[in-house]
Amino acid sequence: MAFKDIKENLDDIKTNSEEFINTSLDYYRLWGFKITAKAGSKFMTLLLVCLFVMMSLLFLSLFAAYALAACLESTALGFLLVAAFYMLIAVLAYLFRKPLVEKPFLRKLSEIIFND
Repeated sequence: MAFKDIKENLDDIKTNSEEFINTSLDYYRLWGFKITAKAGSKFMTLLLVCLFVMMSLLFLSLFAAYALAACLESTALGFLLVAAFYMLIAVLAYLFRKPLVEKPFLRKLSEIIFND
């Protein structure tokens, strides 16, 4: 009689454990999907904004190069000055990449993942 009760209790424990594991797996799948969807939508938004900013920057750079060329009376020198300006910006961005890029990126990513 006692063995029968123990066997029933063990069967209940096994069933409850399986249900718990399956429910936990479903929860983490949904959590992963949510995080992936949020990160993907933020990435796509950032990609679109960057695309439009780059297109605007291209036309502004052409304008600046031709304006400098008119002032300096040398098209090559105007484009060279614009290129030198972008090289200076690239070097500064490389030198200050941790405070400008890495830390804000990690902070934003951890905010997306761990705040929900």
